[in-house]
Amino acid sequence: MKTCSLSEAKSTLGKLADDALQGRPTVIPRGGKLVILQAYELPDHADEFDSLIQAGKASPHRPLTERVLAEVWQRGESLAAARR
Repeated sequence: MKTCSLSEAKSTLGKLADDALQGRPTVIPRGGKLVILQAYELPDHADEFDSLIQAGKASPHRPLTERVLAEVWQRGESLAAARR
């Protein structure tokens, strides 16, 4: 599996997408986590796709309360200030 930086991925996204479609995924490290660019096969049956969508809707999510939104805003401002 190939690994590349985000800036390299930006400039070669077309090639990386072609590689992924040919079964060669790419890992992009970002903020201490990993992003994987790989091909995705759609389910053959619409019912299967619908069940995947429903499973995503039914999965636990953190509610967007005023406090959560304030935390997101504060983190975004901190990140922006660090980049200045």
